This record gives sequence, structure tokens and C-alpha cells, in this order.
Amino acid sequence: MVTLLERGKTPPTPARTTSTVDVAIIGMGPWGLAALERLVSDAIELGTAGPDLTVHVVEPAEPGSGLYGGDQPDYLILNTPCGQHSMYPFPERARGRLGMGFYDWAVASGYRWVGDHCEVSPEGRPITRDDFLPRRLMGEYLAWFYRVLVAEMPDSVRIVHHKTSATDIVGRDDHEFVLLDDGTVLRVDHAILTTGQTQNGSQGSGPVLAPYPVERFDAAIAPGASVVVRGMGLVAIDVIIALTLGRGGRFVRDAEGHLLYEPSGTEPDIAMYSRSGHAYCAKSMGSADIFEHYGPRICTPDAIAELCFDEDGQRRRVDARSELLPMLLAEMTTTFYAESARLADGEEGAAETADLLADAYFEGDFEAEVERCAKRFGRFDAGSHLFVGEGETFVDSAGAQAQVMQVIADDVAEALVPGGASPVKRAYEVLRALRDVVRSVVEFGGLSLESHRDFQEHIRNRITRIVAGPPVERCEQLLALLEAGVVRVPFGPAPIVMIEPGGVTVRSRALARPSTEHFDHLILAHLDQPTVHTSASPMLSALYRKGRVRQFRIDGEDLGSIDLTADFHPIGADGSVERRLWVFGALSEGPRYFTAYIPSPASRVRAFVDAGICSEQILEAGR
Repeated sequence: MVTLLERGKTPPTPARTTSTVDVAIIGMGPWGLAALERLVSDAIELGTAGPDLTVHVVEPAEPGSGLYGGDQPDYLILNTPCGQHSMYPFPERARGRLGMGFYDWAVASGYRWVGDHCEVSPEGRPITRDDFLPRRLMGEYLAWFYRVLVAEMPDSVRIVHHKTSATDIVGRDDHEFVLLDDGTVLRVDHAILTTGQTQNGSQGSGPVLAPYPVERFDAAIAPGASVVVRGMGLVAIDVIIALTLGRGGRFVRDAEGHLLYEPSGTEPDIAMYSRSGHAYCAKSMGSADIFEHYGPRICTPDAIAELCFDEDGQRRRVDARSELLPMLLAEMTTTFYAESARLADGEEGAAETADLLADAYFEGDFEAEVERCAKRFGRFDAGSHLFVGEGETFVDSAGAQAQVMQVIADDVAEALVPGGASPVKRAYEVLRALRDVVRSVVEFGGLSLESHRDFQEHIRNRITRIVAGPPVERCEQLLALLEAGVVRVPFGPAPIVMIEPGGVTVRSRALARPSTEHFDHLILAHLDQPTVHTSASPMLSALYRKGRVRQFRIDGEDLGSIDLTADFHPIGADGSVERRLWVFGALSEGPRYFTAYIPSPASRVRAFVDAGICSEQILEAGR
């Protein structure tokens, strides 16, 4: 479906219509803001040809900011450079509207780096597009952008903020009735659910702690207490930084530029573990989002269509590991050697190398061509990078930790290559550029039942580790903490964890000399996919109890999350489609793939495209 903005034409302006449409957006974080932006933009495009629109924003906090509240400490930073964020998905088509991107907003607001803090000040270092800014600034930007949309809305649009939560949605006749916690009942034509990372049941008790807000660790965890952190990804980095830098520790560089950690003496004793046993990879310094200008050589539209559809044009179930993954790994390998050739021979050499490898892939001679490239540029095994640590065993804890530290050090070295020109990191970026390709294969039941389980449990997190990691500074800091002995990784991959009265015991699986330790606290440093059958949200629980939503399922087997149609409507317990309800964002993860991001142009524009489909259908139905 072509969106109004994609048409690029101003519609005719007949006499004012008298039709009206009422919409509730439940949850006004980044995804709710994307839905509102599309509704306002489309209403501006339609002009007097569109209906009168009332948008009820149901959000107990400040609209827009979501998880990025202004009270967060500055050491909690974003994991994407500020120059890659903008809440205008198509900035070149803004045509004089008020908004601006995150970087431009931060500079116009007067923010500069004063030491390790971002402050409105004439002093300090100017912000650059490559900086990873504190999350609280993103919260300020998103809240500002909400106010921009309110200021921009045409006369035909009214936005009403309800500073409370939704507890239920009742469908009756041709309308939805949204019940709010303050007793208000909203009568609307459509309800858009963008509730974000809703909790599933209880979020930790006794020795088990949830990861956020990190500030509560000061009261819950005493200096010198023993803590084990489950996870080694982005959330775990937040936890580790809060327990070290957040407690007065300092990172300094020695005369050779090596990063060191100076403890404050108030840190706990920290250990980490994860299923893979390895930390997330660092984002390169100065690297750009290659989504818009990357042309796949192996995962071409024709090759993906052949994978997903049979000879009769019917959608078939794909096995991600045996059918999709080899194509992705071949694409990564091609990019590695093409980038290596570019550094040696320029653009012409890169294009020639990429052509040779792509032709060899489709002619069944890929491995031989890779061998020829490896003789000149060195060997690159994409699979070993993606599945680092799989099947590893070690003699003892020291060997396991040494391997983890070596992998981090090697990755940091690649991330520090100027301009993001590391062939290894360019190969990693392929997985970000091909997110929509992966989505087209795996979403909405595109995988077989067993392959879906394999993808969710093993493949998805490995891809995320490669391309959705922290800034390289954070990985340098983790390495410094490991070298200082403040943080340890003593267990190897996938240890056994036993929660007991008064603490937690962790026992290694992959060490010849087993390691067992007892800890005072376990921090669950990961975010589970939101569900409907175990949700702590009163609204989602009510919808599930009444059968208006059900768990995502393949071949009749419930798999958690929420079941959706390909056009974003929830499916009820009896298989009926709830056409007046729409679901976007983290709640849709499961039938969808990689929704945990702030909508922006380039590789994060999908949120706006999908919200645009929703907006167009809502406004067209009201005309």
C-alpha cells in the first residue's frame, strides 16, 4: 500500500467534510509518537478532504519520553549516535514544518559536554553527530517533539492527553470504549496499542532484582555485597555501569592511552554470565547507518522471494538456520572481502570482488572463491563471529575469563578503526542493513514451528549481539573493569543457576574444573518479550481474559507474545480479527522481529511506514 507521503502529491481540497474519527493511542513513548506523527502528517496532507480527527493520548507520564525519563543519570547513554535519530521519518519532505532531528535539537537547545555530563552551557565541548548522548536528552527531545505535533496539527485535528492508564477496552456495536484508571470512558473508532515494554508478572523478589530503575541498587545492594548479573548485553552494561561509575568509580587513561578503572571502594563484588558467555559487540567510532545505500548481492529481492514462495506463488514456511542463515553469512563474507579490496584497490576493486563472490554463490562455487580471497586478505568465518562461544569448553574460570576478555579486546580494536572502515565491522553492519530482509522471512509465521523456536532462542540474540551493541567506550570500560577485578566472568557459557533462601548459587557447565559460587543478589539484566497471558498490565490481562487477544501461535501451538495479522490487528481466541485495534512496538515482538528501537529514518524507519499504513486506513475509512 502506498502511503500519502509516498504519493508526493497534494490531494484536491473539496468542501469541508463533516465526518469525524476518534482514535485512542494507548502509550505515548517512541512508537506511540510515531503513530501520532503519521496521523498528524496525513491529516495535513489531506487538508479539507480528510475527516475531523480527535486523538486521545492515554499516557500517565509526559507524552513522548517513554522509557527515557528526565530523571535518569547521565551515565545511562543511548546506544546509537545522536545524528542518526529524527522523529521526522522523511526530513526532505517536511516542507517547512517545525520539527528537527535529535542532533540539531540538542545543539539548538544549547547542550554541550561539560566533563561527563551534558548541560546547557556556553562552556565545554560541542556535541557532534557521532556522540552517544544521555538517554534523558532523548526523553526531552521526544517530549519536545510531541509538543511540536500539537502545535502543528491542523484545524481538523484535536489532541487530548489523558494523564492516566487504560485498564480495559470494550468493543460494542461499531465502537471501542477505552476504560481509564481515573474512571473516564473514551468512545473511539480505533485504538492503537503502543504500550512498550510491559512487565510480565512479578519483576523480581527476594535476592532477585529487576534491572530498572538502576538508582534503586544504591539502597538494595550494599558495598562489598556479592552480585551476579544474568546477561551480557545492553541492559547488563547499564547495570554494571550503575554499580561502578554510578558509585563514584572513575575511568582514566594511562600514558599509553590504555583505559584503567579506579574503584571508589563502594562497589559490590560483581560477576556476569549469559547463555553465549560473551558480551555484545561495540559500535564503531564514526560509523554511518548503511541501510539506505546498501545493495545486497546475495540476499536480493528475487532470492528472498524464491526462498519464501513456492512455484505457485504460495507462501511457504522457511527454516531459518538451514535456508536463511547461509545467505546472511554469505552476504557478510562478501562485504568483508569487498571492503578489504576497497581498502587495497579502491572502489573498482571492491565492486569486482563483490561481483565475483556473488556470481560464485549463485553458481555453486562460493567456497572456492572465498578461498581465493582469503589467500590475499586473510580468513573471515562469518559463522564463528555470529556464534562466538558456541560449544566452548575451558579448563577453569581463568581460561573462560581470558577468552571473554580477548574477544572484547579484539572487537574494540576493530571498532576503533577510523571512520568505521574495519572490514569486520562492515560485515557486521550487513545484518543491520538486512533487517527488513530478515523481517520479510521470519515475521507473521514465516518460519516453521521448530525453526521459530530456534530463531527466537538462538539466532535472534546472536544477530542482536553483533549489530545492536553499545558504544565502543562502554566495551573499553567493561574490559577495564575485568582487568581491575571489579567485574568477573568466571563460569563460561550457560551455567546452572539455583535461587535459594537468602541468595543465589551459580555452577559452571563448561569448565573441566567446575566453579560454584554463592551470591547475595541476582540481577536479571535482560528484558523479556512482553506477553498477554502473563502480563502485569490490567488492560492486556483484561483483553486476554475476554478472548479479544491470544498468544502468538504456529500450527496451533501457543508461543507467547501476541498474535497479530500481517496488517497489525490482534487475533482473538476464536481466530477472529479485531479490526478496530492496532498493535505496534515491543508488544508485537514475537510475530514481528526487532521492534526495540527508537523510530528514525534509515534502518529504523519501518515503524513510521507501518504506522503510516494504519493512519491511512483510519483516515480513509473516516472520509
